This record gives sequence, C-alpha cells and structure tokens, in this order.
Amino acid sequence: MRITNAAHLLKLLTLSSTALPVGAYCYSQGVESAIDQGLIHDEQSSIAYFEEVLEMLLVRFELPVLKRLMQAHDDEQQFNHWAQLYRASRESRELLAESQQLAFSLNAWIKDVLKMPVTVKKQLGFVPVYAQLCGRLDLNIEDVLTAYTFTVLENQVLGAVKTVPLGQMSGQRILWHLHGLVSDAITHAMCIEDHQLSSALPQYAMLSMSHETQYSRLFRS
Repeated sequence: MRITNAAHLLKLLTLSSTALPVGAYCYSQGVESAIDQGLIHDEQSSIAYFEEVLEMLLVRFELPVLKRLMQAHDDEQQFNHWAQLYRASRESRELLAESQQLAFSLNAWIKDVLKMPVTVKKQLGFVPVYAQLCGRLDLNIEDVLTAYTFTVLENQVLGAVKTVPLGQMSGQRILWHLHGLVSDAITHAMCIEDHQLSSALPQYAMLSMSHETQYSRLFRS
C-alpha cells in the first residue's frame, strides 16, 4: 500500500473497520448460497471460490469502477455515468437492496460523524457513496482499492467461517493466502480499460436470487 501519511491511514482504517456502522456483517454476498449448494464446503473450496470473487467480481469490474468514480468525484456528469453503471450491475433484487441499504447507512455516518453534506443518493448504491467520500477525503486511489478489497474479502471469508463452519485459524489461512494476491490484483485493476469492464457474473447473480428463497439462512443476502 502507498499510504502518504498517518492521517490518511487512519481514515482508511476507519472506513475498513468492522466497527463502521453500515451493517456489512449482515450480508454474505452469495457465500451462504454457495455453501448451501456445495460450492464452499472446506478450506480448499473456500480458497477457490474467493479467488474467483477477487478476479471476476473485484478486478474485472468493481475496482475499476471504484477507481473511475473517485477520479470523477467532482465531475457530476462523469460520476453519474459510472454510478448508474454500477447500479445496473446489481443483478438481483437482493444485491441491489443490500447495496442501497449500505449506502443509506454510510450516508447517515457521513452526516452524523463527519458533519459533511451527503451528495450521493442511496439509490445509486454503496460503491458510489464510498467513492465520493474517499475522493472528498483526498485519499490515494490505489490505497482505497486495496482497503475496499480487504473489506470485501474479509466479510465474505467471515461468512464462510460462521456458516460452513470453518475454524478461526482456517479463516486466517484463507485470508493470508488471499492477501498475497491482492497487490497484483490492484495493479491489474488499475490498468483495466473501459472496454474490458465486465459485470457479467450469471452464477453469482443466481446464487443471490436463490438466497432470496433459501429455507434456512443467517444472513440477509
């Protein structure tokens, strides 16, 4: 990570912390359905699944879009273009509702804790609100992408730890393995061009849709 100073590091740590009251812990983002369908059942299958999340979901779409949103945080037309693209990528009712609820909670935190005006509507989803805030805080784009990746992976791995269930040490081994891939993933994501963006993840969307009617579940998605 290329942290420029302690103040920026503290801001990133705050935004990445599980103590940030946006409710991300309520969501498994498809993990619970993947477990129910047998895609995740032990440590090795968890690693294989999360490697695909890193490559297919984050590197190919969410991280490049987050980068573009930060770059356009003070350009309303460009920002809305990328924000609408992100919103359209929420391919199930559950994924869209999750993103909008997290955005609502982050906006409430921005108003109550930072005493800053809210500038992005919750309807656009979490990543546009998050990107706008990081841009206004003048945070480094690569650092933000790294922090966002850490948060997404940690939340999903914790979902597997709770639900498979996996032991805490197993969860830590999975995270340590994934963290070793993040630096190259960020480098790749930073170089993705507009025509290479892809949010086409039909199996991921199907996992989310099946979760909407899953008989027994711990998470909201």
